[in-house]
Amino acid sequence: MSLLSQLNPSQRDAAETTNGPLLILAGAGSGKTRVLTYRIAYLINQLGVAPWNILAVTFTNKAAGELKDRIDQLVGPKSKDVWTGTFHSICARILRYEADNFDLDRNFTIYDETDRRSAMRRIFEIHNINPEEITPRSVISQISKAKNSMLSPTSFSSDGEDTPSRKLISELYTSYQADLHRNNALDFDDLLVETVRRLDANPSVMSSYQNRFLYTHVDEYQDTNRPQYILCRQWSGNNQNLCVVGDDDQSIYKFRGADLRNILDFEQDYPNAKTIRLEQNYRSTGRILRAANEVISRNKSRKGKNLWTKGDDGDLIDVVECESDRREAKYIVQTMRQQISSSKYTAGQMAVLYRTNAQSRSLEEELQRSGMPYTIVGGTRFYERREIKDVLSYMRLLMNPADDIGLMRIVNTPRRGIGQTSISHLQRYAISNNINLFETLNNLKNIDGLNSRSINNLNKFYEIMVFLQKSKDEVPLSKLGRLIFERSGYETMLKEDRSQETENRIENIEQLIAFMAEHEETNPEANLLTFLEEVALMSPEDDTSDTNNAITLMTLHSAKGLEYSMVFVTGLEENLFPTARAVEESRENPESIEEERRLFYVGITRACDRLVLTHTNQRYAYGNLIECIPSRFLKEIPEELVSLHQELSEINPRSRQTRQNRFENKQKINFQKPGKITQKKPNLSAKGVHYEWDEGNQVSFGDIIDQDDFLAVGQWVRHASWGRGQIVAREGTGDKMKVSVQFGPHIKKIAVAFAQLEPG
Repeated sequence: MSLLSQLNPSQRDAAETTNGPLLILAGAGSGKTRVLTYRIAYLINQLGVAPWNILAVTFTNKAAGELKDRIDQLVGPKSKDVWTGTFHSICARILRYEADNFDLDRNFTIYDETDRRSAMRRIFEIHNINPEEITPRSVISQISKAKNSMLSPTSFSSDGEDTPSRKLISELYTSYQADLHRNNALDFDDLLVETVRRLDANPSVMSSYQNRFLYTHVDEYQDTNRPQYILCRQWSGNNQNLCVVGDDDQSIYKFRGADLRNILDFEQDYPNAKTIRLEQNYRSTGRILRAANEVISRNKSRKGKNLWTKGDDGDLIDVVECESDRREAKYIVQTMRQQISSSKYTAGQMAVLYRTNAQSRSLEEELQRSGMPYTIVGGTRFYERREIKDVLSYMRLLMNPADDIGLMRIVNTPRRGIGQTSISHLQRYAISNNINLFETLNNLKNIDGLNSRSINNLNKFYEIMVFLQKSKDEVPLSKLGRLIFERSGYETMLKEDRSQETENRIENIEQLIAFMAEHEETNPEANLLTFLEEVALMSPEDDTSDTNNAITLMTLHSAKGLEYSMVFVTGLEENLFPTARAVEESRENPESIEEERRLFYVGITRACDRLVLTHTNQRYAYGNLIECIPSRFLKEIPEELVSLHQELSEINPRSRQTRQNRFENKQKINFQKPGKITQKKPNLSAKGVHYEWDEGNQVSFGDIIDQDDFLAVGQWVRHASWGRGQIVAREGTGDKMKVSVQFGPHIKKIAVAFAQLEPG
């Protein structure tokens, strides 16, 4: 039987198209990983291509691991020679391999987000910058955007408006890069940017990789940024055997620098490209797919495809109106309990998706009351726990003594009587002598300001590190982890504190040592450097684990690539989903709403059998109870696909009737009907804009207004003294109306009759 006989016609066409550029537009649940792995197996087993001539790149370690496992099942031991990994891991591998050619120290440290902010805080101190006026986090974000656009500190300064703010960021960017160089470190963005730059600067090295990578495969191409786009061109070289797989309808990472144009313009970039659409879905029911198709068809920036299934239509989609966010949480938990009790689904087959992390609070409280097991994706990651980062900092300093960030974290952890004053003396000496902090420990007697006690304590730390440094090449990796735990004094520190939290911290470190042992067993070339690199390149998405015994809570961004039998998408309200920022930006740039709609599409297509969409009449935000209106996205679902429910039992019947009258126009969802939609002229004497059905024209639901024009909750206004702000709450009517407006970090309660507010 042919290897490709198990694929459908479109999948087979994609697997057999091996020469030249190929764009595979793979819809959600259409088997894109299957196509990639069978294509690679076809190249090796039937075309005789050497495994080391094949490159397969994706975005998460989890996805890369799945690719490796599936290729191994199809081609056996040869799979180990296929270059498979994330963009960042492949780049780190190239940078270390070519360290001599690239004038790099191959033992460089990879900075994570915490390290980057620590470095920037130190730079703030040097420049005497007040972190209350501009935060290290915001500066790092600006620098990351610059790197994603391939802008150096110099080009960043000259590219854009000549403003004091931009000049300051440029200066901090320059200092930050100098700090990285001094610490022999690269951040995540540098792994990509430096690979691009150094390949360009070394044509012979780039040619060697182009001759090696005769067939390049890139997964999730819609998520690529500028450096990744250039890397694809560099790796595929002149042969252009570049196969990219992606879904323009699932491009949701613009905030990370992803450029949708990369996939939309693929045929322009590669005029000889072939495009194949994978539209047969193997995941969801017919009704779920129809809803997804109808919603995403509203976007203009897309290449277009239509998902279909040979499966049945399945259940109607439940759209549930809840009185409040608390009632929403209760309804969801009660529904999940019923599903588990009836053995319809297990806890692990259900997921709750939301737009922002803050929405998880009420869900967590209800789940805790119910005693049902749950896991939150996006909480504190294992490798971000304090004790884990402490032990890893010891390892990093052993591998790279120039790592000042790592040294500052552990020099007094556990406490050794080394205070900030002593560290400041070390820093001044290091800067004036152009050396790193670890080197200052060899010159303690020459450093002004250190007393004998400080020198003694610093010497003890130095002796510990010298001992561990000698041990790192003499003992197995897991044994080294045990030595660090013991000799550093960390184990003693934890055991002296007998709290439950401390017990958990000990267990976490034991787990870390177990991971080190596992790394040794599964990697024949394992050493401290390979382990640290694997840890550094872990992404939040890699923390998602398939479990059959816990309900999953996560943001919609975290859900991409996953699937569940039953999915709840919550908080479908204007100014929450889509967000207020997207609504505001859409007035000048419709793309902001389109990305939110793609995010909703991702949420819909996570569901296999059952989909529940919830929205509330009121929700706590900014410490206030605000009134809500249904998301425009709900109106884009055909009405024959949905079943409407109400969960309003928190209030007494009289209050419920009052609220129902108050919201009867505002809360009514006009689902998509066979005809098209027309918007009649707003009747400002009534509450809300009335939408009626007509066979003639079509209208966007983007401009829903309240009876008081621009004074609806969520609207932007401008005040003469406080500037531009957003209305977060409102009370009273007429001359007695008051609004609460968020101006930056502050909320002001304003009497409308006297405030002279203007539309924002």
